[in-house]
Amino acid sequence: MNIEKLRVRNFKRFTDLEIDLSSCRAPPKLVLLIGANGSGKSSVFDAFEYISAPHKRGARDHYVDYFEKGSGTETSVSIALGGGVALTRSKGKRTVTTPQDWNSRAAFYGRSSFRTVPELRPQGRAPVVDVASDSDRPQRFIEHDIRFDADISRMTERILREVWGKDFNSETMRARFVDPINDSLARILGNGSSTTLRLTRMIPALERKPPDVQFRKGRSDVHYDLLSSGEKEVFNILLNLFVRREHFPNTIYFIDELDVHLHTQLQYALLEEIVEHWIPENSQLWTASHSLGFIDYASTSDDSAIVDFDELDFDQPVVLRPAPKSEHVFDIAVPRDSALKVFPNKKLVLCEGRNAPLYNAIDLPGFLFVVARDKNAITIQARALRDFFGLIDRDFLGTEEVHEIRRIHPNLFVLGCYSIESYLYHPANISEIAPNGYDEAEYREAVQWSMRVVRDRMLVNLERNRNSYEIIKEFSRDLKDNAIEEITRATGSNDFEDFYPFLDMKSNRPGSYLAGLNLRPRDLATTGWMRNAIGQVIAVEQGSRPRGSGQPKT
Repeated sequence: MNIEKLRVRNFKRFTDLEIDLSSCRAPPKLVLLIGANGSGKSSVFDAFEYISAPHKRGARDHYVDYFEKGSGTETSVSIALGGGVALTRSKGKRTVTTPQDWNSRAAFYGRSSFRTVPELRPQGRAPVVDVASDSDRPQRFIEHDIRFDADISRMTERILREVWGKDFNSETMRARFVDPINDSLARILGNGSSTTLRLTRMIPALERKPPDVQFRKGRSDVHYDLLSSGEKEVFNILLNLFVRREHFPNTIYFIDELDVHLHTQLQYALLEEIVEHWIPENSQLWTASHSLGFIDYASTSDDSAIVDFDELDFDQPVVLRPAPKSEHVFDIAVPRDSALKVFPNKKLVLCEGRNAPLYNAIDLPGFLFVVARDKNAITIQARALRDFFGLIDRDFLGTEEVHEIRRIHPNLFVLGCYSIESYLYHPANISEIAPNGYDEAEYREAVQWSMRVVRDRMLVNLERNRNSYEIIKEFSRDLKDNAIEEITRATGSNDFEDFYPFLDMKSNRPGSYLAGLNLRPRDLATTGWMRNAIGQVIAVEQGSRPRGSGQPKT
């Protein structure tokens, strides 16, 4: 089973969100949700619970109000699955279109991020768990996932039944119950080293004592309680899938933060193991993570899709499609100081503020952008570190000053316009991906009006703003005066190409005009126009002169 489209309306964070995977060449076995904390990833999993709960035991409808955003429209979740299955649930109503043999109870299986059990405790009288109906699931993704104790009980019960069966054979039992978990532990944590972990004993809770779960690590016997948090997390996940996946053979699995407590080196191995060995062939795994290892696996796997939740206004309708698989996703997890080691074949370019994800989204071959604090820090580091290039905003630099900077600092590039937003929101760039209803001529007039509104205030503060640029303090007075004269003349011009390079489109773009288009910066960064414009700025052979000022042309 796989999801082709998900639509969520008036639900928690979302006014109207659609995730469309129909462009994938084949249904992905893995869907990885990435994005900053609070961007809405876990709310997608709440939507899965919302739509699947009526088909399972223990559903509590008083959570319906909890999921409602309260925007004045009806709360609803709709999912189109492969094979002609369609599900819709709105407040108090649900519709299912399915083949006759479709098992609605087993269609979804989710786990929250709160799974780790720090130590084994006496279990007392355990409640009856209907595994096939998923009755002990968390019903909101802020709840603890308490399945671990039940998984141990069920595993030990199956082992005991095997012991007392007619055809008991210890080797067969080990092959069925122990080897699959130990083989996975070896693939994830490594084999043949002192950190290798092997399950050696699992005894149920007896005489009001906790279960006894033991492992072999190196030459030592280690109780479950003494494992690291990461080792416990891996065992928790494997045991859960081992005990329950037979009941969920054709299922959407959704596991929040599957990488909890895991070292970067183990993240890739864990996700690879789960996707390729534990998720049934006809099923699909959705997980949310910031993990470099997970992003690495999803970027290199042909059987995966990455959906990016960053920098979106979910108070507006949003349609998300799989992100392009290129190095731009790594800036979520790779610190600048590690970039040279992680990407030895890339030209590393320092850029201002939080712009690295946008520059990397452009996907310029051979370049990787990493974050620096501001243009002064970039100038210092590009001068001191031979292996780094720098890219700074133009802000209020004159054309002659840009050429002088390039002459003095061959490793330093300067945008042809005020900032990256000037490129993102350039009329020609928007034209490439704008929906129907966008009028480029009308938008140009709105931008020119923005220039007129801010020009007087800009010129009053011009010299003070320029005084913060350490890079021009050694320039001659004539060079500085020429820059101020150029900016004064250009900002008063009616020619778009004259005034536009000096308009701060981060603060002064005509927001009311763009609001209805709901274009996010990451999407605007992926256009061919953007690739060509920024490519002209930095695609300069080391030691040569730049081609003009890098100003975009229409």
